[in-house]
Amino acid sequence: MKDLVARRSDQFNLRLPEGMRDLLKEIAAENRRSINSEIVTMLERQIRSTAGTQKADATA
Repeated sequence: MKDLVARRSDQFNLRLPEGMRDLLKEIAAENRRSINSEIVTMLERQIRSTAGTQKADATA
């Protein structure tokens, strides 16, 4: 079942600055998530925040 989910997910290769992977690993461990899940969570928050800011700017 896990393989089925992975096959349906988009994949993206990402180069990180030196040391960032270790920092992400620490943050993910604190939140009991995988590094991948932590990155997805961070991106979702940023996208929602940016979308909210753009909507606010459009109504101003």
